[in-house]
Formats: sequence, C-alpha cells, structure tokens
Amino acid sequence: MSRTRLLALLLAVVALLVAAWQRSRAVELLSQDYDEATYLPIAYTYAGMLDQGRWRDVGELRENFEHPPLVKLLFAQAVRATNAPEPDWSSVPMGQPLPDAARPAFRATRRLSAVAGVLQVGLLATVNPLGALLLAWDPYHAKYTSHAYLEAVPGLLATLALLAFERARRGAGGFAPGWLAASGALLGFAAAGKYPYGLVGGLTFLPFLVMGARARWRVWATFAVPTVAVFFLANPALWSSPFASLWESVTFHWDYSHGEHVRTSALPWYQPLAFLVDPSLARSREGLYLTAFNAFALLPLAGVGMPRAWRERPVWAVGAVVGLAFLLVWSTKWPQYLLLVLPALCVCAGLGARTLCGWGARLVHRARA
Repeated sequence: MSRTRLLALLLAVVALLVAAWQRSRAVELLSQDYDEATYLPIAYTYAGMLDQGRWRDVGELRENFEHPPLVKLLFAQAVRATNAPEPDWSSVPMGQPLPDAARPAFRATRRLSAVAGVLQVGLLATVNPLGALLLAWDPYHAKYTSHAYLEAVPGLLATLALLAFERARRGAGGFAPGWLAASGALLGFAAAGKYPYGLVGGLTFLPFLVMGARARWRVWATFAVPTVAVFFLANPALWSSPFASLWESVTFHWDYSHGEHVRTSALPWYQPLAFLVDPSLARSREGLYLTAFNAFALLPLAGVGMPRAWRERPVWAVGAVVGLAFLLVWSTKWPQYLLLVLPALCVCAGLGARTLCGWGARLVHRARA
C-alpha cells in the first residue's frame, strides 16, 4: 500500500472514530431540543398505530403534516424495538438535563440519528478523508445528527444519491443507467424523509442532466421515474390523495417561510453564513463539542478548494454552490438547514486543505533548490 493510501485510510479511521465519539456524547448529554418535542410524541402515536395494525391510519395523521412521515416512522420502530416507554412530555424540560424516565425514548431515537450521521461521515471518507474529518467534528452536524431530528436519515440518503449520481457520470456514453436509476431512487427516499433534501439534490443534478442528456428522453426517464415512484411509495401521507396532499404540504412550507414566526425571528438573508463562522455553538457546552475549528477554517478552505473540486469532483462542487444558494434565498434560516450543504462544503474544504499542502510543499522545494 502506498504512503498516500495509507494516510487516507488512517484519516478515514480517525474521522469515523471522532464522529462516533462526538455523537455518542451528544446523544447522552444534549437536552431536549424544540423539534424533538414535536417529532417524538408523533413517533409514539405512529408506534401505537403499528402495534394495533392500523396501517391505513398512518397516512391520515395530520399532525406535523408539513413534514413527511418516513423518519418519524423510523423513530416509531426504534421505540418499539427497544420497548422504550413513552415519557410524560409535560415533565421533560426544554434546555435542561433529561429526566431519567425520558432517557430510554430519547436514547433510542437519537441513536438512530447518530448512526445515520456516522455513516454519512464514513461515506464522505470514500470521497475525501480530510473532508470527512471536518464533517465528523462539525458542531452543527454533530448536534443535529444526535437529536431526534429529521436531518440525519435524509442527509445520509442524499449523500448516497450524490455518490451514485457521480458514479453514473463515469459510465461510457454519458450516464450508466443502473447507477442513474439508483441515484434517482435514493433521491426519492431522501425527499420522502424531508423535502428540502430532495429539492437541493435535484437542483444539484439538474445541470449535469441538462448538459449530458439534452434530447435523450431515456436518460431523463431512467432518473425521473425511480425518483418520483420511490418518493410517493415511501410517503404514506400522499397515498390517499397524492397531488392535493403534496400541494398542501408544499404551500405550508411557503406560508411558514413568510409567516409570523419567521418574520419575528428577524434573521438576515446571510444568516447561514453567520452560523458557519460563529464558534458559539462549539463553545456552548464545555467538553461536548470537540473543536470550533470549522468556524474559522471551513469556508476559507472550501473557497480555496472549489476550483479543484470543480475539476476533480464537480458534482460536489455544484452541490456546495446550490446548497449555499438555497440557504441564502430560502426565508427560513434555522441552523439545522446547514446540514443540506455541510457534506459538500466539507469535501470542497478537504480538497482546499490538500491544495494548501501542495502549495506549501512547492514553496519548501523551491527554498531548498
């Protein structure tokens, strides 16, 4: 094994160890966050339906209808598999240590998120081990893949879709049909977990499809048919009235993004960038987050690495640009939305670190000469 490959393997192992350590601590130490107070009671409602064999009722539940049920159903399966009793939700404080009686419910569902988060780091290590290390210790990624939020599973599926699409572009004649269909199916699953992951992924793939398959309807069909089919099949909330329910859900997001809650938060359009350069989350609780390094280095490294990413991994480069553009344009600026773009940014930043190392090596070589 060459020295370069050995170093890449060691970095990948370190990234996975850091990711697992960081998320295992966060699962145990984080207090209840706001969206968990919505998703976990719904998970128990779903669990009751599944226990009673009321499968048809799953698609009829209107609570939190704006988000598809896939991840909440996985949370339901987690509490069923572990027999975690449902807590008295009124006794679970916000922003305070979890009561012992509530820990089994939070531990079961958070571990599911954490496993998906660690797997996402592992996938990134196959692309760029330095980028995987940056994602492993990123405080936002660690936090929101350790809560019982909707981010971790769709993020994992979206990363798999991107890898499959990248592989599809390596096929002779433009696109390899099998990999292209797989990327579409995975993107449909990601959208069925949380809609923005499907939207950002689709916008990332669109320019490559337009440039590489302009008049080839079979290529478009190979990608689009699995995407749409899997999206609807994996979203029970749409089964009874697909188009009306989807329209209701989409319009809710639009209305919410322009509603009172978002307006009163008064977050500026550049708030996602402010989150990325703010070290306060990493320093918010001593001993929980490993480092605030990304607040100072992630965006500069991604900027340095963007030209190299465009040459070597263009799908990731476009993913970073599309993800950032979406976050800046979309009115809802909550910090968990950063997970839409963090994997692609970390790949670009990892390539930026390699570029800087190359520059440094050339300077040393010239000085010696």
